[in-house]
Amino acid sequence: MFKRVRVKDSTTFEIHESLANVFEGFGKGGGPNSKAGVSIQFEYDVKTNKVLDIDLKSAIQNDSNDAISKKDDIQKGDLILRDLGYYSDGIIAHYIEREAFFISKLYHNVSVRMNKSDEKKIDFQKIYTQMINLGRTHSDLPVFIGKKRRPVRLISVLVSDEVYQKRMRERAKANKSLGYEISEEYKIRARFNFYICNIPENECTWETICKLYRIRWQIELVFKVWKSILHIDQTHKMKGDRFITMLYVKLLWILINWQIICDCRNLFYKNGDGLLSISKSFQTLKESSKTIIKSMMSQTENIQKIIEELAHSLSQNHWTEKRKSRCHLEEIFDIIFCESVNYSYI
Repeated sequence: MFKRVRVKDSTTFEIHESLANVFEGFGKGGGPNSKAGVSIQFEYDVKTNKVLDIDLKSAIQNDSNDAISKKDDIQKGDLILRDLGYYSDGIIAHYIEREAFFISKLYHNVSVRMNKSDEKKIDFQKIYTQMINLGRTHSDLPVFIGKKRRPVRLISVLVSDEVYQKRMRERAKANKSLGYEISEEYKIRARFNFYICNIPENECTWETICKLYRIRWQIELVFKVWKSILHIDQTHKMKGDRFITMLYVKLLWILINWQIICDCRNLFYKNGDGLLSISKSFQTLKESSKTIIKSMMSQTENIQKIIEELAHSLSQNHWTEKRKSRCHLEEIFDIIFCESVNYSYI
């Protein structure tokens, strides 16, 4: 039912403060961080691996502004998976108006009501008690959220006591530095993972919604690869024009590698071989970078042959790892593709 499965996030890193006039950082005005920093917005379609957006911004530019400035890119049938920084009441309304789908976590301070006309908010303590008494692990309810009381589907999943205690420790530590007490509302909401969406229940079960949202974490892995393997964040003092040129060259090289890996990934997955690991594949291509560059620059080298050799190399022990008692990425891909995939992008 999804035309595209859009995953988006941003990654930020500090650069030399001499570039603050090009890319402003958080440290301006005496802050602890660098006065210069870069934020890279990155979005791709999980179904085709086509890059939908890659954009350089100053570190101080927040995700909500990016969502607003590019809202008209959203099309009917898109499934949007982003973190809370991109969401606002107006953006949710726009997605619904565009007949697009979204899955998101719920802000801890957003009001939730069972009916649009209700003055009282939902009592999550009461829901928690009922679920414990009935031995249930989740609830799936149509609700209304926020000041505008937007209609959404709310999926509430109980977390383990270990996760709950960890959340309380982290909140207590954060509040102590600010001189705040933990509110009773936060204490009870911390018992749950909350997901909101506008996907009909007869189209996707609550379990499927939770699994689909896990795809969002794939983009965190992409950013980890950019920094730990390709070192996109390692810079030194230079002129602004030179820095921008070098950063674009790095991004172009990343996208060339991305194209090779994702084409192989789609093909292997289609043939039932499994799902390639992004990080393992990028590491191998980094080690083969001199060979790839040489073949691209030469008029005598057979680039097709080299790509075929790389594809064969990727098919050797480059698969994603499966962990017991955890939803595997391949299982989520099966949900998205439903045995009917358009591979015209390959």
